[in-house]
Amino acid sequence: MAIKKKDLRNADGWRKALENLPDSYKEWFKEEKEFFNKNIRKDASILEVGCGEGRSIHDLIEITENITGLDIDAKSIENAKNSFVNHSQIKFIVGDANSLPFDKGSFDYVLCIGTFANFGEEKFKVLEEMKRVLKKDGKIIISVYSDEALQERLALYNKLNFNIKRVENSGIVTVIFDDFNTEGISEQFSEKELREIASKVNLKVDKIIKTSNKIGYLCVFS
Repeated sequence: MAIKKKDLRNADGWRKALENLPDSYKEWFKEEKEFFNKNIRKDASILEVGCGEGRSIHDLIEITENITGLDIDAKSIENAKNSFVNHSQIKFIVGDANSLPFDKGSFDYVLCIGTFANFGEEKFKVLEEMKRVLKKDGKIIISVYSDEALQERLALYNKLNFNIKRVENSGIVTVIFDDFNTEGISEQFSEKELREIASKVNLKVDKIIKTSNKIGYLCVFS
């Protein structure tokens, strides 16, 4: 399914979701922070693709403030700038993940935390761009829904009154929303699917770790 760029990133839905997170998501995000601390080098340069309002960046600033956050949603970027106004080294820009406005080999780490689920068929182009701006010895880190997440996801969506049009299971399980108060589509992945995705863009899989509550995967590619 091809998704129009304007449909990929309407942040209002996730802004609402982050204010009403169930414990399962809080546990996942806690494990993300621990994963960052174990897998990101101190004072490294980081790009986060699809940074939203900077949820993950709050977890990164103890490691480094050499961070650039990019998101297609201008309101999210404005809110992120306001949240990190006292951290002048952190930069936020409005930009498209399909065409990253950075030179080749610009960053030690390129992260896509949560947002990778929303790219649909364009995820391969996004990964190619992430790889392009990565330094030769750099790492890509992504956090995604696992193949065991659907029940938890649907419970949250229903709680927040998101309008779900249908759930497709032709390969990758995909939730398709009936309007774009959320983000259009949201995918979840098995470990096999993640390895196949990495292979298609010639990335090496360093780590794929399922969260303790089974609803997320934390991945390192190089």
